[in-house]
Amino acid sequence: MTDLTFRSFRLQLKDTFTLSHGSYEYRDTAIIELTRNGVSGLGEATVIPYLGISLKKLKSAFDRVLPSVKNCEWQHPLELWDSLASLLKNDSFLLSAIDCAAWDWYGKKKGQPVYKLLDLNPSSIPLTSYTIGRDTEEVMIRKMNAQPWPIYKIKISSRADLALIQNLRKVSDSVFRIDANCSWEKDSLYTDYEKLADLNIDLLEQPLPMGQEIYQDKSKHRNDLPIIADESCSVPEDVEKCAPWFDGVNVKLMKCGGITPAIKMIAKARDNGLKIMGGCMTESSIGITAMAHISPHFDYLDLDGAMLLSNDPATGVHIADGKVYIPDPPGLGCQLK
Repeated sequence: MTDLTFRSFRLQLKDTFTLSHGSYEYRDTAIIELTRNGVSGLGEATVIPYLGISLKKLKSAFDRVLPSVKNCEWQHPLELWDSLASLLKNDSFLLSAIDCAAWDWYGKKKGQPVYKLLDLNPSSIPLTSYTIGRDTEEVMIRKMNAQPWPIYKIKISSRADLALIQNLRKVSDSVFRIDANCSWEKDSLYTDYEKLADLNIDLLEQPLPMGQEIYQDKSKHRNDLPIIADESCSVPEDVEKCAPWFDGVNVKLMKCGGITPAIKMIAKARDNGLKIMGGCMTESSIGITAMAHISPHFDYLDLDGAMLLSNDPATGVHIADGKVYIPDPPGLGCQLK
């Protein structure tokens, strides 16, 4: 029999974090522990209010699916995911937590870290960015000075922030990645896009709101400045829909439903000639470590969620100067403190 345990934590951020959806100083998160035959695995589902995710909703879905998990006969995480996918169709964050916990359990059972079970090479992991939330120019510069990093992901909240990006460029030689979070306007998209061309920016993430990607014209995109889908691409089925308009897609475990569908999403992106970015939410080291195990697949990586916390309740992946070091113990190699 498989058993699940639900624990909630409040993740405090080191600084107030602002993006186009608002500002926050903490995120609540749920850590799921899956236990079977005396072996346990861990997964995480964080709370994102603007996506309609709450602790109450997560716990309700957890209580609803628990009997099905207990009664499920499975030997491989793929089998468990298949049995739960329809039951948690509208609860991908919880599905992801259970799937990652199953992979952690499976790796421990097999005596191998998950990345080895997936035949991945950790030496091919790209550098991860460090995110600077939207704030005053003075505060953003202070954050950059406090955390020297080879690649910064800059959150902006409107096209008016182009001037801010230009000013930040004057104080840092690091690569910038611009995440607009749907805040740009279709009529000025390519005028603004061209203004980024000489600012050492290697990607632009989701400039237009969902549904407006049809106004993007890939013939106008530069090879050195791809436009990456985030909000427009959540699950494997979205990849082909995004291919005519975007140069790449951002894969996030909680949005797609875990490691199992993320692998399918990556394969579809490659089949469609798209670049692939690995992203994260504000998560503890449980969620970040799960993503780290598939990070050799990615062209770009944004895996700093736990680094932004002042009270990470877990240990796991180690990140220094942009380099990601996957733990080697069997499973995911993460644990609660």
